[in-house]
Amino acid sequence: MEIKEKILLKANELFLRNGIKDTTMDNIAKALGISKKTLYAHFEGKDHLVYETVKHFYGLLKSKLDEICQMELDPYEEFFVIRRIMREFLGNAQISPQYQLKKYYPDLAEELEQKKFENIMNCLGRNLARGIEKGYYKKNLDTEFIKRLYFGNSMLLGNPELFPPEKFDRYRMSNAFMKFFLHGISTKAGRKRLKEIEKKYGL
Repeated sequence: MEIKEKILLKANELFLRNGIKDTTMDNIAKALGISKKTLYAHFEGKDHLVYETVKHFYGLLKSKLDEICQMELDPYEEFFVIRRIMREFLGNAQISPQYQLKKYYPDLAEELEQKKFENIMNCLGRNLARGIEKGYYKKNLDTEFIKRLYFGNSMLLGNPELFPPEKFDRYRMSNAFMKFFLHGISTKAGRKRLKEIEKKYGL
């Protein structure tokens, strides 16, 4: 693995663990066992490193999520598999990386949010169509409204002002929202199938 990629991966790990604001170039250099001179040879400064780290991380995550969405899994199972992948990528971060970016790097946050919106709309649109076809989701769903409702609320869960991390565990809250959402759009047959998937994933 090249030194630049090692820096990006370590920076991402520290940003998620300690927060973007509280992670310094010194912290990253020490964690990697390299000099700051070496770090600055690859990145002009922290702003540049944040931008490149986010771009790299999002590219890896998008590639994995695209792969899952193209598998056309059981509609319910797709939600749980994606949730598992998100947890693997985000680790134990309790404060949403997107929220941190919005606060300290608003332009980058807006760019990323637009990309996430487009990707989620496409993947969720296909998921809803399959679920309706299988009789799991209600036929009369306004799918455009449902997609935007899901996206908006999933973003809202990452707001630490509304959901302080010391009071609300991010992943328990995320799972609760997902189950609430799925039960709301499901038919009787769908809810039966959903219980089977929940049992499979230990929820």
